[in-house]
Formats: sequence, structure tokens, C-alpha cells
Amino acid sequence: MKKTAFLILILTACEFRIDDSEAKESLESIEIQFGDLTVDMRNIHYAYLDQGHDTMLVFIHGSPGSWSAFIDFFKADSLLNRFDMISIDRPGFGKSDFGIAEPSMEVQAYQINEVLKLFPKKQMVLIGHSLGGPVAARMTMDFPEEYLGMILVAPSIDPEMEEDEWYRKVIDTKLGAFFTPKEFEVSNDEILPLQKELEEMMPMWTHIKIPTIVIQGTEDSLVPKENAAFAKQMLPDSLLDVYLLEGVNHFIPWTHPEEIIKAIHIIVDGRSYYP
Repeated sequence: MKKTAFLILILTACEFRIDDSEAKESLESIEIQFGDLTVDMRNIHYAYLDQGHDTMLVFIHGSPGSWSAFIDFFKADSLLNRFDMISIDRPGFGKSDFGIAEPSMEVQAYQINEVLKLFPKKQMVLIGHSLGGPVAARMTMDFPEEYLGMILVAPSIDPEMEEDEWYRKVIDTKLGAFFTPKEFEVSNDEILPLQKELEEMMPMWTHIKIPTIVIQGTEDSLVPKENAAFAKQMLPDSLLDVYLLEGVNHFIPWTHPEEIIKAIHIIVDGRSYYP
């Protein structure tokens, strides 16, 4: 991830978590529910909407973040009419043992997959933003028969694009952690080993057998657009569509949600992203 000054300025202005009761109130008549599952002594919190549809959308947030990063998608009529939805607090964020990081992509993928087993009759489409992207990818690598399709939004998937940023080692000290907001400390703990995690995933890209769409902004200063090119190297054209948003930054779920919604319908309907 790049442009550290920009990262700090932007993210410190963001509200990473909202209370579940506040979220429920903001959704008004939408009957969102909340759940917790203990997986290997770790609590995983999630918000979901089960209306009896056959297909469930699975939203996986970035770093830092929480399930509520995708709350506006729960309000979208074009999704409500066709899909059930679930958004996960990844380990260490939100109400999923907040403050205790889980740096392993394999473990995160397993824990989220265990939550999804609570909905055994659903077809699942994964939507991962930023660091949620490699988590989603690892889920499809480890459980290739479980998912209908995958959408990676500004995903951190190319190990060569992970820079050795000086300030992360500072945060990783006792003094640095003392002055760092907990969300950033957890984020730091999972980003420091990310390059190695991504390198370990390299030979596993051949395990992915489902339609995949990558949506990437050309002006993303946090996750370089070269990550989209990496996806082209790792997945065959028959499975992958890449859509570059000209002049768009990293925060696509908030600035261009319609592009993600479009991709969801394309994945489910079995069409190419563009003719």
C-alpha cells in the first residue's frame, strides 16, 4: 500500500465502526439481523439479510474497516429484490474480537467460510474490497466448490506491489502502538506480513475456477492499478474481466457503488462485463 500521508489523512477521518443498533435504525424497514460464531476460539461477527433468495452476496471489508463499510448495499433495491446479503467483521475488526489481529489469509478464509456454512442452501458471490480482496481470493482457492463468483474491488493481491513502508515498523513497537489508534494497529499487524502471505498464494491461483471481476481505479494511490494487471497474469481470460475506472481512487464502494452492483448482476447472469 502506498502514499502513507494520504492514507493517514483520509482514514483518520473515517468512522470504521458503527453500533449495530445505529445501523439497524439507519436501515429503517429493512430487517437486517446480526450474528456471532465462535471459530477456533475466535468470535466472528456478521450482519445479514435473509429473505429466502437462492443467492447470497458476501461482503468482505478492507483494512481497517468493519461490516458496515457495505451498509449502503443493503439498501439497494436492485440487490434486495434478488439477493440475500451478509457482511463480515473480519478478525480483529468491528465486533470480531476487536484489537486482536489475524495475519494469516488462510485462517481468515477458513473462519469466514465457517460462518457461511450457516447458510448451506445459498449460492455465494464474494465481494472483497482492498485487503478483503486477497481474503476472498484465498477463500476461492481453499474452497473452490463453494462459490458462484468473485468480485475483487481495488484488491491488494500482487506481492510485488507491497512496499516496505517505514512507519509500519514504528507502529509495531510498544511506543508506536501506544500512540496508534487500535484500528490502525490491527491493520498494521495484518499488512506487515501481507507480502509473504500473497507470495504463498501464488501457486494457488490455478485453484480458482469461478468467474471473477476486478474493478480498479486508475488513480488509486493506496492499492496500485498494477494489481489488476496481476489478476490478468494469474487467471485465464475465460474466467476474468477487468474494469478500470478512469480517474477513480481507492474508495470505490462509496464513490462508485453502481459499478459493484453492475458486476454482481453480470456474475450471476453469466455475462461478460462489457460486450
